[in-house]
Amino acid sequence: MSITHPDRPGDLPVEDATPRQMLAAVRDARGRANDAEVDLLRLAVAWAHAHPETPGDETWHAPRATAYDDGSPSDELPVEDHEWFGIPTIRWDAPAAFAAANGMSTTAGRAFLRDALVLAHRLPRTHARVLAGQVPVWRARRVAQAVLGKPQDVTTYVDQEVAPVAEQAGTVTLDHIVDRAMTLLYPEQRELDQLEALDARHATLHEESLNHTGVGDMTLRADWADLKDYDRALSLIAAALKRDGSTDSLDVRRSIAIGILADPARALALINGEEPPAPTKEVVAYVHLTDQGLDGCDPTAVDEAGRTWLEETFRSWCARTDRFVTVRPVIDLNTHPDTPCERHDGTTTYAPSPTTAEKVRLRDRTCVFPHCARRARGCDLDHVVAHAAGGPTCECNLAPLCRHHHRLKTHAGWSYRPLAPGIHLWREPHGQVFVTSRTGTLDLTDTFDTG
Repeated sequence: MSITHPDRPGDLPVEDATPRQMLAAVRDARGRANDAEVDLLRLAVAWAHAHPETPGDETWHAPRATAYDDGSPSDELPVEDHEWFGIPTIRWDAPAAFAAANGMSTTAGRAFLRDALVLAHRLPRTHARVLAGQVPVWRARRVAQAVLGKPQDVTTYVDQEVAPVAEQAGTVTLDHIVDRAMTLLYPEQRELDQLEALDARHATLHEESLNHTGVGDMTLRADWADLKDYDRALSLIAAALKRDGSTDSLDVRRSIAIGILADPARALALINGEEPPAPTKEVVAYVHLTDQGLDGCDPTAVDEAGRTWLEETFRSWCARTDRFVTVRPVIDLNTHPDTPCERHDGTTTYAPSPTTAEKVRLRDRTCVFPHCARRARGCDLDHVVAHAAGGPTCECNLAPLCRHHHRLKTHAGWSYRPLAPGIHLWREPHGQVFVTSRTGTLDLTDTFDTG
């Protein structure tokens, strides 16, 4: 890297630059990055306008079952109609190509297109300042997201208030302005919204919080009386654990009590000081071990989501007295059935065997579409070469695709082929080329002559 010297022609190696020159270069790079983001915003609006929703085409809003449905959970990208209030709707397959070109997931790409349209069509003052380079795109997108689904008079109010200070308005400021607009213009609706928000009860396990220690987070929002009863039950079990000899802290014992409450009979026996019944809970975990791990030389293991664990964590789970352990046959992801994998003659079944399906999902872990991170267990198993065209129902011809990306491959001109187990070469209708694997997505468009 080099820095342009202000006093003489040519570039100065960055290691020879003064602090002032480095900071000037940082400011220049930030300016170019902001300009590039504005260009992307312009392109997003142009792309969306060039791909309007086809009249009568309800595929964007109403997912349909397909002949490829294997019974796995549907994964149509969630579309909230209210989010598109006041802006043009676009073709169901339009976001995928834009997102892939921009190095993001289809869901993120569609949100980018949506926010760009909201700015262009509903927030003209804020949008003008963005195009003039006065407001960073990421801040402008916050404003767009704050008014999703809001009536136009509320959006106009927010635009008038926020536009002059959009480059420094944070989420708290935005929330206050939107709240003020709704209170002034729609007081009755605002009251209903607040009551609904207060009643948004839930119990959510945050799987993304799980780490190598096996510890994660869960949040609860419930009726106060129910929470008090739950809190009391945790305290009773924590006290019983201490009575039985636990030396853990109160907080740790209360966290252990959560798992005990999942087995009511055991919880009641523990509180009453009785002999606990036989365990009824099971934990199923697929652990990928290296050769060194099998020899006891590697203390880590990888699960089917790609997370790295300490081997000791699994040992501690197996040692717990409130779980029973079932040892299942080992699935070797590096082997292939002995029978040759050839075009079938119409006699092979369409649905894969449970073992084949499990092996494919464990091998690929996620949807194999570019930049998609949908877990393989929530995906369809697609025949890369269509079964109707002679493609065998074999692990080398199967790959997990979430429902939306499965439909893109089937109906929108996307195609792919396996290069190796778990590695796929994708082409899209406009000439982009990608290679996907468990490590991510590689954009090879510039490497291929796609003219």
